[in-house]
Amino acid sequence: MRNSSKMPKFLVAGLLAGMVASCGPLISFGGDSEPNETYGLRYQAQGAAEYPVGPIVYVDSPQMAEGLDGHNVTVVMQSGRRTVLERAAWSTHLSDLIRDYVAQSIGAQSGANMIGEGGLDISAGCRLGLKVWSFEFVPGETVAEDGVSVVLQFSLVRISDNQLLSHPTFAASVEVDSKSVGGVMGGFSKAMDRAASEYGGWFRERMGQCSR
Repeated sequence: MRNSSKMPKFLVAGLLAGMVASCGPLISFGGDSEPNETYGLRYQAQGAAEYPVGPIVYVDSPQMAEGLDGHNVTVVMQSGRRTVLERAAWSTHLSDLIRDYVAQSIGAQSGANMIGEGGLDISAGCRLGLKVWSFEFVPGETVAEDGVSVVLQFSLVRISDNQLLSHPTFAASVEVDSKSVGGVMGGFSKAMDRAASEYGGWFRERMGQCSR
């Protein structure tokens, strides 16, 4: 059982609050209250090239594993039970946030012309597909083990001959400061930055195959 004496100092709902009332309030899971904090994802490492000269790549809307899309922040307990983080939500559908992040981060690292929603009429060299298998806050047995998990699987397809050029998976897990909701949400940005450094290098090595 998670060591409640080391739990974050935030409000907990329902049974969890009753179980640990003597230890102070905890971060909240589940419940029907409206979130009062919204969060986005933004690539911070560097800006996109002002005039990208690389190949044109269309970025598909990500396919999301069950329960991940929407505005809720998914929490996976040690028992495997899934719930959501109270008091916080994504600013828009998570799939849209991830798509924009991936397009911006790859464009910034490679100089490729990354085209998202609204770009279907543009002649592109490749199509970049994405499956999001994990994007979750995972509380540990102790606060020191709390973290977030991000698992992204890409598919790079050359449009001219429909050839699958590569189909890798990138995973990133980071420990978080779960004493606040902001600390948890900041962990997702750190995990995405870590993953971006890896999938950015993967894309740079292959983008020459996307020339039309």
